[in-house]
Amino acid sequence: MAANTPKNVNSMDTILTYDNRDVQSQWSVVVSTTHIPGMDNAAGGGPRHRTAGRRQLRCGALALGAFLAMHCRVAASALTGGFFLFLIFLVVAVSLLANPLRHFEVYLGEWSISGPGRAFRVIPILDGIGFAIGINALVRAINCCTIASIAAIYVKHSVADTKLPFTYCRDFELKPYDPILKDARRFIFKEPRFAFANSELYEYVNEEIESSAAGLFDFDWRNASRLKGSANIRERSDSYQIEMCEEKYTTGYPALYSTPAYNFFFVEVVSFRSDYNFGQFNIPLVISLVMVWIILWILMIVERIHHGKLIWNNMYTWLGAVPWIWVAVLLITASTNFASKNRPMIRLFRIGTKEVLDCLSDAFEVALYIHSASVGTEIIHGKGLNHYAAGHIDQQLNTENVWHSGLMLLMTILHSSGAAICALLDCLQPSIKAQYIMQESTVWIIPMYSKCALVGDYSHLASTLIFGGLMFSYMTVAFVLLKTALHTIFEYRVKLVFAEQYVVAAVILSCMSLSFLSATGGGIALLESVDAIMSGVTMPFVCLLELFALLYVYQGHDFISDMNVATEENTCATRMNTQWQLMPFITFAVLVTKASGLPSAELPRAALAAASAALAAAALAVPLRALCTACALLRAHRNAS
Repeated sequence: MAANTPKNVNSMDTILTYDNRDVQSQWSVVVSTTHIPGMDNAAGGGPRHRTAGRRQLRCGALALGAFLAMHCRVAASALTGGFFLFLIFLVVAVSLLANPLRHFEVYLGEWSISGPGRAFRVIPILDGIGFAIGINALVRAINCCTIASIAAIYVKHSVADTKLPFTYCRDFELKPYDPILKDARRFIFKEPRFAFANSELYEYVNEEIESSAAGLFDFDWRNASRLKGSANIRERSDSYQIEMCEEKYTTGYPALYSTPAYNFFFVEVVSFRSDYNFGQFNIPLVISLVMVWIILWILMIVERIHHGKLIWNNMYTWLGAVPWIWVAVLLITASTNFASKNRPMIRLFRIGTKEVLDCLSDAFEVALYIHSASVGTEIIHGKGLNHYAAGHIDQQLNTENVWHSGLMLLMTILHSSGAAICALLDCLQPSIKAQYIMQESTVWIIPMYSKCALVGDYSHLASTLIFGGLMFSYMTVAFVLLKTALHTIFEYRVKLVFAEQYVVAAVILSCMSLSFLSATGGGIALLESVDAIMSGVTMPFVCLLELFALLYVYQGHDFISDMNVATEENTCATRMNTQWQLMPFITFAVLVTKASGLPSAELPRAALAAASAALAAAALAVPLRALCTACALLRAHRNAS
């Protein structure tokens, strides 16, 4: 049927056409990797319903991006970087880097009819990029499962407890006690950065407000409170009472926030101890981790039984509605809670040179993050599009790519807006540390959401929906990343397909074992360090490798001809000579900026050093693979002579 599919008059065959794919691509002629997306079967229509299968493939890619836009990394970057400034830079980052790079990855899969493991085989020295992509996907999956497990604990308490646990305090022996009401007007916070830093505590005194480079007043979304339009701090007649716990850390990361929400998160949920003890496990979190990994494993087994093979990156169409419903619940809950509070209007942020650079790099990082860059999912989607385009150019890809980025940008704005309202509700939250900043930290978003959920009699329902959606998003992304990594493994070692379930079991059990490190006394610091390394450094590093390889591939006539059609010819020449050529330099700048900022982050040096192992594995994958390839060629040459 594929050979009879009508061909667009402007279309040109790809390097591996649909008709000869089984001849030129023998490595994929096995049960689990032939027609890898398997969307004909997944759509339930068979080969005659190719349109339905293609639509489901595209909706699956859109749903994955929306789930990524729900993650804590997105809201944390927006709130630590200055909300409005971040959104401006995010639009620039999407248009200059994330959108074209996503087009790159999708089109590479369509052009080569390959997944991430073999897409770069035309450049033997860079064949190891697939290994780097697989490592990145696996580590990101471990992080996602860990955060999903943390959210699952919140869901359990939201459903089962009569009184929400983040409304009262507990000591380090987990004995509960009621928080103490304190007068918030007696506190003022002096902050070197403009957003979400841990501030030093001062009493209310008369002092001048320092101006920033842009002439705006200092402000800390969560910890500072300066009155709008005031040149000096004056004692107000009105006061705000907030509930505070007595437990606090004198050293270590992170500074324990004093309100019940943060007390519950750091003391009970993640069981953080400032000695970074990795030998004492948090049993409830371990149980939650085991349950999450077992659920993902069961889903793969069910899919294998139902379809006879794993369906790569198969996501049901209805999943795309979940993120939009979730963000609506977050916005409504936060807005309702905010409307019920009587708080003064305050300055939003200050801007300095360093803040602008940090915000810019964060925006590019998030833009890449929500576009699934560097984890291989878009390359597999591209391979699926070739299946439905019958070996030719998918004419709808260019327009769909723009729509995809636009919707992801909208989702990010809505999510960040909901988180910003939650932050304003939390603006009188004092802390006790001055030397830490929250620039690379992400999971503090979770206890902040718990404060947002305290809305009248509906607190249990709101909490269940918010944390249930958060758990579902992380589990869904972890499921896709696991299958992407497995896809890469089977591409490199085709014979492993015949032991598919053993490989799946080995990968899941190994990842689950590694995730247990995050369920220890110092696990939260390790989790955030790994997340910072993988999102801030490994992701742009792998993207840089991909761009270097793709620009090399551009020297081939077939690829340029196909790209002419894919980008509608009239714009291709400009994009080829300018935008595509500039993208590696932009990516390199993001990589350098994020890497240089890590040493000054609040994350512990020991945790950052341990997290660097994942980065080292991804970085060494390419040269080690190139060395193995060179040795194999030399050995073959010696044997031939």
